[in-house]
Amino acid sequence: MDPANEAPSLDALADTIAARSAVQLTNGSLAPVVPRGEPDLERPPTLPPFNQSQIPNPRIDFGSRVAIAGVEYTQSVQYNSVTTPTYGDDNSVSLVAYKTLVVRMYPTVRRGQLGGDDLTNTYVTGELTLSTGNRILYQTSPSRVSGARLGPTSRIDRTLWDREITVFGTGVGGVLGERGSVFVNCPLNFIVPAYYCRVGRTYVTVRLWPIADGTLSSRGATAPAFLNFLDVQAPKVCLVRVNWTDSAGNVNKPTDAQMLNSLKLAERMLPFPYFETTILSTKVSSSAAFATAATGGGCNAAWSGLLTDLNVTRIFTALFELGDIVYGMVPQAAIPAGATTINSGCGRGAGGSFVGYDSTFAHELGHLYGRQHVAVPGDSTNDTTYPNYGGSNTSIGEVGIDTGTLPPTLFDPSINGDIMSYSNNQWISPYTYQSILDARSMHQSRAVNPKRLRPLFLLVFRLYSARGADAKVEIKTTAHLRAPGSVPYDLNAVSPVSIDLLDADKRILATHHCMYIPPHGGGNCQCCHGPTVSLDREPWLDFVEAIEWPEAEVASIAFHSGAEPFYTIETGEPPRVEITGPERSKNQLVVRVIATHPSQTVSVIVLFSHDDGVTWQPVAFNPYEGLVRIENDRLFGGEHCVFRAIATAALRSVSADTEHFQLPRTPRRLYISGPSKHCPIAAGPVALALRVDTRGLGPIALNEIRWFSSVDGELGNGYSLTPHLSEGRHEIIVTAPDGFGGTLSERGIIVVGGRS
Repeated sequence: MDPANEAPSLDALADTIAARSAVQLTNGSLAPVVPRGEPDLERPPTLPPFNQSQIPNPRIDFGSRVAIAGVEYTQSVQYNSVTTPTYGDDNSVSLVAYKTLVVRMYPTVRRGQLGGDDLTNTYVTGELTLSTGNRILYQTSPSRVSGARLGPTSRIDRTLWDREITVFGTGVGGVLGERGSVFVNCPLNFIVPAYYCRVGRTYVTVRLWPIADGTLSSRGATAPAFLNFLDVQAPKVCLVRVNWTDSAGNVNKPTDAQMLNSLKLAERMLPFPYFETTILSTKVSSSAAFATAATGGGCNAAWSGLLTDLNVTRIFTALFELGDIVYGMVPQAAIPAGATTINSGCGRGAGGSFVGYDSTFAHELGHLYGRQHVAVPGDSTNDTTYPNYGGSNTSIGEVGIDTGTLPPTLFDPSINGDIMSYSNNQWISPYTYQSILDARSMHQSRAVNPKRLRPLFLLVFRLYSARGADAKVEIKTTAHLRAPGSVPYDLNAVSPVSIDLLDADKRILATHHCMYIPPHGGGNCQCCHGPTVSLDREPWLDFVEAIEWPEAEVASIAFHSGAEPFYTIETGEPPRVEITGPERSKNQLVVRVIATHPSQTVSVIVLFSHDDGVTWQPVAFNPYEGLVRIENDRLFGGEHCVFRAIATAALRSVSADTEHFQLPRTPRRLYISGPSKHCPIAAGPVALALRVDTRGLGPIALNEIRWFSSVDGELGNGYSLTPHLSEGRHEIIVTAPDGFGGTLSERGIIVVGGRS
């Protein structure tokens, strides 16, 4: 379901929840809430008036009261517009719908008119209410049960979460400008689950009061605000498994769960609610030295070769709407034991990294959204507009918050660098966060009419030496095809070479500018390499091009760099191709391809369609000895399945199809991410997350994902949540649609309180 169409169903569910089981915190206990009519988006909800006669010992004096020095609404990173934090209400990083929200309150004391102060050093608590019009969506108490200790704003530390520390003040110019032992306190924090952060305008109110007074205190404070949550489409990410063979001949394969879990950090850090992820049926086999540190450019030879292959896959996934972000996952077995300096990943159009290197994936995804490196020594591609926050030139500038850990992890900008830097400790800065959010349309694959096909020519080639007449071209893969989609662009791409499409009279029918994307090394601290080499000094450049092919007869194509052509390919005799199968062998399908040409090497691409050729997915490129083996459950399945082989030589393509066959439909797959069942945890909030391999069946709406516990019952909805679990052995169950009208479920065991 498209998130843009998700809000009505979510609102309907919210009405049901509000009518049946909404709860309100009153003096620390739970009491029912009665919905008050239909939503009214133009005015905030009317809270019941206080009955003054119910306030114990009502006081009308000039005593002190609770004051709010500032409020911050945060999802991944805070932002304060001044160099010296004022804890002001000026968080200018946009809020994203269906992403966990943290509200940070900075309570202090307002002295009475006669200077009285009987609140400093006492504790306050509070309540947050999230509503739309007159409908309450969610209410919660602070994450810190004991509340926050009141004091001056100078004693509030934004880098602390639900705790206080004691420091030694030395008077004027010393710590806090105070003498003796003084406390430094955290803000009062409220967590709103992603499920309740709906698209559009939402009203939030936070009430604070002294714990000793109770909820009806006349000395409390209120902070109301309207929040606007943006509808951000989940990016489509296609994962490719790299089967790596070691020197002993052992094949190491990353598991589905390992691949999906490598995305979880980026999902929490970047400005997206989740990823629509598909693990592709195509895979790459390699024994290359991926871990070898690069010496001259952004990527070593192993990553560069893999990225060329992945960019071919990316052409097909983009053209047939599977997704326009393709990422390869290499098992950690490819890292030599004891290695201290490795090339952990790389990006050039497509990207790749070792599984489990979560920050590298986030870094490479930043590149795909146009972000350059931040203050990498000797790198000519550094972002020259990156702001200086007053400290390190790689600083994230503000306090980052990772809500995927419990308690949430706070990233102090004084010791953490931006995710686009090569700092040892990384999180995302407000600048990078907002820049990626502003560029989100770069990789939103929008639905197209699959029947409106365009003729295209796929050309994969290597350009040796980009200096005019000295350049040489090696053709690797070619194919003619018809497809409805378009290939994503890259802001960092350059065009060192162009191709003219010529007719028989050497007249130019069309000109295609080939775009080269400079490589970027991974963002992990173990990824170390030298400055980027200029293009004219590279020994070669690899290109993967989808060329619009004119309807007129093309007789040749000519490569040039703005001057006379230096390489020309003439059309010639087409190849011959046969495809047989599929043969069924246990859980595999086997097809055989024979392609021949009297004088040239033939390029072969094998595609699969589950819907009689309306949509296609690649399954093999130039298969070894023409043999293709693929697991049944890696394909979509359907009533009218077919394999197609496209053979190309001398700029001519021919194709052959297998007989149509039936294949069982493969549902989505679910994977639970949470604490290990072998590690007992304390009773309280527990971070749970669901990872989904969509199998090309689209994303799942948050209201369709339901969590249950064998001890505590229904836990909530959404891709991630932090329910409070009681002591005991919990069987955690999550259910979601399978994509065909049925329901999937996945189970896991969590031991809370040490009992098994």
